[in-house]
Amino acid sequence: AARRCWRWWFEVGIQQGGRIESHGCHICAESGKYISLMWQALLLPCAHPEPTSSQPGGGKHCVTATVRLTPARIYAGTAIAVAAASAAVIPAGPTARQQSPGAVRAALRALRLDNDMAALLAHGALADAAADVLAQAVAVDSARGRTATADLDWRRVRRSTLAALVSDDIPFLLWARLLHEASHRYVLAARRVLSPPLARALTHPASLAATKALLSQIVYESATAVAYLGLQAYMRGGGAAEAWAEVRAKFWRVWVDGLAFFSATYLVVFALPHYSMQVVVDNIASLVFNMYLSHVSHRKRGPPVPHSNSFCPR
Repeated sequence: AARRCWRWWFEVGIQQGGRIESHGCHICAESGKYISLMWQALLLPCAHPEPTSSQPGGGKHCVTATVRLTPARIYAGTAIAVAAASAAVIPAGPTARQQSPGAVRAALRALRLDNDMAALLAHGALADAAADVLAQAVAVDSARGRTATADLDWRRVRRSTLAALVSDDIPFLLWARLLHEASHRYVLAARRVLSPPLARALTHPASLAATKALLSQIVYESATAVAYLGLQAYMRGGGAAEAWAEVRAKFWRVWVDGLAFFSATYLVVFALPHYSMQVVVDNIASLVFNMYLSHVSHRKRGPPVPHSNSFCPR
């Protein structure tokens, strides 16, 4: 059933997208075209390299001409793709075992449960790719409007996806699991050692979530910001010296903006009962912040910009 749905999705999107009249099928067709285009660009070699002057040292980028992408189509396709992927991954947690039975649903649920980490990483990779695609679409939208053609740089998408996957998705999966297990040991130890009122206060879910959020801001976000900025500069061909210069020039701005963005986000993330759900919600929230990171990492270093405008594209 999963193979049939997958095949129908892409065949409808690629072959019949221009001839479908019903509204529901039209949405599926447009999404199928968009997802298949992202899949081809992320996993296959560049078929249409063209020179560009926007990247340091020249180089080429991939322009895909098979489908006319506009910011409006990218916004809609990305929203549907991320929503569908999130709906497929969310049951990967332990609560999925309590859902109502059914032959197809039971098979799909077992597949997700047996491949929990792979499903979470795939969801994160899709969100990372969508973040860079959206960052480029926003730049086109700001310059020429939502109906203008967006010639996406697919090599940049692949580079940003890999940088986010290595610097954030894989580390956060391990970090969330570490905090989840450490909090259980902390709760047991606090209840044995401390007085009951103090133990209740320190082991309250809100207290635990605030502690995890504070640790994540100080330790995790600092490390992931350095890794992302450095990897982006290094994979653009700048070398270790260029990567370090990029980190020194942009780290503080990124860390302060991350502090503002993730302070409330992490309270929500770490209030969830299981780390797998925390990873899914963090992937969705990081999609928004990774749009900003992609913009900052591809912006040329120059005079400092006022901090109040740091979220606004230039």
